[in-house]
Amino acid sequence: MENQLTEMMVKVMDKLSSIESEMTGMKSEMAGLRTEMNTRFDAVDTRLDAVESKLTGVGQHFEELSKNTIQVKDNLTKELKYITHKINALDRELFMRTNPQ
Repeated sequence: MENQLTEMMVKVMDKLSSIESEMTGMKSEMAGLRTEMNTRFDAVDTRLDAVESKLTGVGQHFEELSKNTIQVKDNLTKELKYITHKINALDRELFMRTNPQ
């Protein structure tokens, strides 16, 4: 009976040793996966930063284009008002010269 218990204890110890070995392997594999995931996350972060900077640049260009468009519109409006004024003034002067009364 004692011999059987000893054999069972040896088998249990062998199984525990095997489980411990597998656990060590799994821990090592998990550490490797964690490292690989962190590396990939860093790569994704880098790409997202690049996309964000491009979008920021595009946004700034759009804002500047909007400002320039508004400024050009305002300048054209002023020029058109001036041209309209000049045409009216010249039309009046031409009328005065051609219609003597």
